Amino acid sequence: LEDLKDVVIMGATNRPDIVDPALLRAGRFDRLVYIGEPTLEDRKKIIGIHTRFMPLEGSALEEIVGLCQKYNEEEIAELVEKLGKDKAVTADEVKAEITPAAEDATGISAGARRRRFIELMAEKNLTFTDPARDSLASTLAGITEGFVGSDLESVCREAGMLALRDNQTIISMKYFELAQKKVHPTMNENLRNYYNKIQQHFKGGLPKQVQPLEYQ
Repeated sequence: LEDLKDVVIMGATNRPDIVDPALLRAGRFDRLVYIGEPTLEDRKKIIGIHTRFMPLEGSALEEIVGLCQKYNEEEIAELVEKLGKDKAVTADEVKAEITPAAEDATGISAGARRRRFIELMAEKNLTFTDPARDSLASTLAGITEGFVGSDLESVCREAGMLALRDNQTIISMKYFELAQKKVHPTMNENLRNYYNKIQQHFKGGLPKQVQPLEYQ
């Protein structure tokens, strides 16, 4: 056996009321953090994560993907390299750096181009300005109160399946609205009260200013 340094072990549960108290002793899982249901802003971010590789209607990203139709992975990497790093980038700025590929070039698939572009942008800390995607995330977040992360993931996946069944290559808002009606939200008033009681149990029902550090 040897000592481990700079190692943090985290655990998560939606049933903290049945966790063995021995696990919560000092030196074990001795810091408790309560994570409630997603807020409106949280839902926007979660939806953005689960739709980032999806072909969305009106998205500026789809225009870029189309203009790079014959690009391979290396050419997409070169394109992103030209954009710099640590800043927001518009579709017009990206288009200004796109050069025509050779006529006989064989590019990668649209899905692969989209994924490659997004992943490389993230590596460079570049934010792609895409009003249509932002609008969809905001609209969907507004009609999904009570939906937790897994629910929102299911909505996005179901929207993609519905579009595929209609032989659509682009996913419009209507498919997300249909998916939202098929997926039932996890949270309800009874469940909120249940978790609130558990939260107060671990906090001892005390204001944060006087709570023991391990229960804050």
